Amino acid sequence: MLEFKRGDGPAFDELFARYKNALYGYIRRRVDDPGRAEEIAQDVFLALVRHRNGYEVTASFRTYLYRIAMNRIASEYRKRKERDPLPEETPAAGSDPAVVQQVRDALAQLEPHEREIVLLREYQGLSYDEIAQVLDVPVGTVRSRLFRAKMALKELLSPPRVAGSVEGVQP
Repeated sequence: MLEFKRGDGPAFDELFARYKNALYGYIRRRVDDPGRAEEIAQDVFLALVRHRNGYEVTASFRTYLYRIAMNRIASEYRKRKERDPLPEETPAAGSDPAVVQQVRDALAQLEPHEREIVLLREYQGLSYDEIAQVLDVPVGTVRSRLFRAKMALKELLSPPRVAGSVEGVQP
């Protein structure tokens, strides 16, 4: 990014090639229209070009890029007046569509701030520090929200227990 900021055009090509797919995936999980997700991803890179001189090394470039994307997605939500949508996703090859839908439904039931942390951590692979920087919260907050979210997901995805049964013993 610093090379691009200094005017090195091929440096932008490298940034684009390195981050375009991951960035699109991040946006696609939050925007229900693949075409619109692509437009937002392009808008993120356009913002990067337009504001390259304002870039300061205060965090990793990846964190900076996801922060721009998060702001663009929030703007999209405001425009559409939708609250925390979870778009349809194409199940990964070999995965059971019913299980994928169960996970999506469970994610939809999380608090928005917890869901965002799960998506950043599990789908995008960001570290706790990077998530803290993207969301502008302390690392301890990231850890506690992620813990609560995982506990909630475990509960939501666990099979219902039969009343009066003891674990491991069928009635």
